[in-house]
Amino acid sequence: MWKILATGLGILAVLFSCVFAYFYFTYLRYEDDFVAEYLLKNPKKCAIYWVRNDSVLVSHRADTLMPLASTVKTIIAIEFSQQAATGKIKLDEKIPLGELSRFYIQDTDGGAHPAWLEGLKKGKLIQNNAVPLLEVAKGMIQYSSNANTEYLMWKLGLNTINANLPKLGLTKHQALYPFVSALYVCSDEHSAMGMKKMPMSLYLQRANTYFELLKIDTTAKVKFNLANIPLPVQRVWSDRLPASTTREYAGLMQKINSRTYFDAPTQAVLDQLMEWPMRMNLKNKQGFAHFGAKGGSTAFVLNYALYVTDKKGNRTEFVVFTNNLGVFDQTLLQAEFQVFVKKIVENNAETRAIQLILKQIK
Repeated sequence: MWKILATGLGILAVLFSCVFAYFYFTYLRYEDDFVAEYLLKNPKKCAIYWVRNDSVLVSHRADTLMPLASTVKTIIAIEFSQQAATGKIKLDEKIPLGELSRFYIQDTDGGAHPAWLEGLKKGKLIQNNAVPLLEVAKGMIQYSSNANTEYLMWKLGLNTINANLPKLGLTKHQALYPFVSALYVCSDEHSAMGMKKMPMSLYLQRANTYFELLKIDTTAKVKFNLANIPLPVQRVWSDRLPASTTREYAGLMQKINSRTYFDAPTQAVLDQLMEWPMRMNLKNKQGFAHFGAKGGSTAFVLNYALYVTDKKGNRTEFVVFTNNLGVFDQTLLQAEFQVFVKKIVENNAETRAIQLILKQIK
């Protein structure tokens, strides 16, 4: 979801990071488990909580608040599933694509929304320029569409979503707000210094004003200027995203993975949303009974929260949050991250990644 915005310094940063990554991995291939080694060498930039069959394997800065980026969409997925289970919303309700496009800001989501639309076309899921509500939620989780996220904040009710936080035992979790609409505030201000001086209360007020405006007037988009959001401004926006802790998100993963915390109808919808890795990779079906995940990133953040239950009934929940990453660091971590995740979910104690994290992280 949260890629470097392709504007000004952002374009140069992307180009340099891509070139650097190409030569790094082509000619200077790092030793095994780059991600694990990076986490060990940069302990203050990360937080980890790792549970295996209810036993905590790693707890590193587990109560430190860190920006969630798209990982926060898990909260919306839970509210969505609960409302669907009670009949408050209908999964087959047809949602006009135009309603979603109200909240779409071109070139700010790493291509997530267009990729989702392309997937819908391939699956022949668009009828009369509308899609089932369930597909909107799937697009939020699997593709990480920001437009779908803001629409679902509207559809489900932002106050209702936030009211669920204490019910889920998330006492440290910061309230959700329309963080994509907040990009309009960044565009208006277009100064990192001005953004830093803006009180959070005013920032939230202005973000909500745009959120309400976009519901009724899509012409507001003409005020948005991508060139006004260079990396320094993106940094302030990233730092102000809703935050939580790895302990809290591991707890969420445990609740979903237990299959006993949520009622059966809610769990059934959650499975359809969170367990996209089971649909995307047929090999996962061979090794796991359940595999759900949600990641999130900005130019400075790379997060991942997952749960798995293997065919023998062994359960794993793993959450890693990072922040204050450099552009090159983020690019390299992205390139190697799925390899790292594979080792975690397979729980291969012989891999260097697991040995390093279990034994050495302080």
